Amino acid sequence: MDEQSRDDTGKQGPGSDSLLRKLYRPGPLVLFFVLGVVGLLALGYYILTDDTPPDIMSTRVGAIQPTPQPKVFEEDPAGGMEDKVRQADLAIIEAMRASGMNMSGLDLLDVELRKLDGRPYHYQVLQIPPCKERHAFLDALGQRLQMRVPEALLAEAGETEATISINGLVSHRLLLEIVPMALPRPKASGPCMAIVIDDIGEDIRVLKGLLGLDFPVTLAVWPNASQTREAVRLIRSSGHDLIVHFPMEPMGYPAYDPGKDALFTTMSEEMIRQRMTENLDRIPDAIGVNNHMGSKFTAHAPGMQVALAELKRRGLFFLDSLTTPKSVARATAREIGVPFYERDIFLDNVRDVSAITLQLRKAENVALKKGSAIAIGHPYPETLAALSQWSARKNVQIRLLPLSELAAE
Repeated sequence: MDEQSRDDTGKQGPGSDSLLRKLYRPGPLVLFFVLGVVGLLALGYYILTDDTPPDIMSTRVGAIQPTPQPKVFEEDPAGGMEDKVRQADLAIIEAMRASGMNMSGLDLLDVELRKLDGRPYHYQVLQIPPCKERHAFLDALGQRLQMRVPEALLAEAGETEATISINGLVSHRLLLEIVPMALPRPKASGPCMAIVIDDIGEDIRVLKGLLGLDFPVTLAVWPNASQTREAVRLIRSSGHDLIVHFPMEPMGYPAYDPGKDALFTTMSEEMIRQRMTENLDRIPDAIGVNNHMGSKFTAHAPGMQVALAELKRRGLFFLDSLTTPKSVARATAREIGVPFYERDIFLDNVRDVSAITLQLRKAENVALKKGSAIAIGHPYPETLAALSQWSARKNVQIRLLPLSELAAE
């Protein structure tokens, strides 16, 4: 093709040639190259750092989101049958709520401590408040038991009763109609209860609420909490019983971690004495000690002998939180001569106000039968609320006392 044809068809005149010559100079080429590289880098950064778009199925309305696992701070002191009994308790409460029943009408008529494989659990008789749709309540209860305790079996016993069995053992008798004097109420002269709240020293707001209750509570303070000094000051000024919540090794260590200031079974006698001195010196006004965790250490006779001997030297009592049925604390305390107490009921393994209130009712029943009961809880808002509500309706026969006013073993 000749020059004339190119001018006619391609329209490449002198102006176009001049523009191309300018574009192909080294300066503009370098500029375009740099701009291209920057653009590619920016695109790569966006791809690598941008969050992956959520799955459509996981973001639709009603989709179940994964629940984050809570950090473990407390050793589970129950396990076995007792843990399943508590879950059945919660299933009853949930079914009552779903049926629109009056929660204050739930009454614990009787409780009996039984054992399975050496571990205690509570058999109980419950008065269920009146319900227009009884079968709807029982259906709701069956569904919630299936979710919480798959091993549980709900059975109707005539028109007025039902039972819950767990692995073939009856754990709950439910009275569905109010029958006057259906069961004889246990009677005792002067039954007493002491309520101990562990883990004090982190939440001053809840501590002030506990100190404001219209009955005495015993406060167990961590020796190395973030606000130990302030907690001790408040407790001393209020006149409440103050004890040391002493960390001890659990069976599940290190999954359950009592802290670096704990007593461990691998420690020498000298190291145990040193650790006892360090922790007890932080709360010199304490009148006693109870164990934080400790299912392994309290079953370790050599270590407990050293620890309780130090308590005797200081004139302190020991309250066994009883995180294991294998605890040697009672026998060791008797041998050494240390005043000894033992926990009867844990209040708030289930952090629900109604469930905690039911545990308080169990403690009342223990007090009526034994003459005294010790219940241990934690500084949860739910526990504070349950204690406040329960105290207005508790059995008038029962006196609430500081732990130090109960007779020690």
